[in-house]
Amino acid sequence: MPRSAWPQIFSLGLALLLTVPRDGHAQAAPLVIEVRVGATAPVTPFASGSRVGEGASPGVSFGVDLAFSGSGRRTFYAGFSQHRFPCGDAGCPAGGRYVATGFQSGFRFNLSTRGSVIPWLRAGVITTRVESPGVPGSVDGVSALGVGGEVGAGVYIGVFRVIAFNPGLRVAAVNSELPGRSLLRLRYAVADFAFALAF
Repeated sequence: MPRSAWPQIFSLGLALLLTVPRDGHAQAAPLVIEVRVGATAPVTPFASGSRVGEGASPGVSFGVDLAFSGSGRRTFYAGFSQHRFPCGDAGCPAGGRYVATGFQSGFRFNLSTRGSVIPWLRAGVITTRVESPGVPGSVDGVSALGVGGEVGAGVYIGVFRVIAFNPGLRVAAVNSELPGRSLLRLRYAVADFAFALAF
């Protein structure tokens, strides 16, 4: 995402915040929008080796989730995310990287239903396509669609009525065929922080 786009995104988020009614608690809202940003780290075999589809390094992660709460402990979530992994360990030149973009959906299970601090677990399905610009041996283009899974945990922290913070940690696994038919075994962990806005 271009750096110049961030001021517009921040302005839009602030405008939404100022127009949302301030009654009720964010954790009890039927719809919550979460904007997530954090760090992602590859794990073996994605993190080691020097072949195409290997040798990735820690990078940045960002995404947006929509969470739909019910009356019990279960919350359905669906969203978009992108993870960027430099690949210097695979001999990539400056700017060479794996860019994994996709969607995720699943369920989050609240371990408590009372209070402003609620720990949770989540499990879901992810779909991913990967670009590999600058990766030696990889043909320019986008990978085949890969389908995999993710599990995670975190804590939902109510701050003020419609506002909450939602830090979390998750791990994911998905296989995808890169252009040129090299198999990418995408295994990674994500630690991120979400700003949550309830409607």
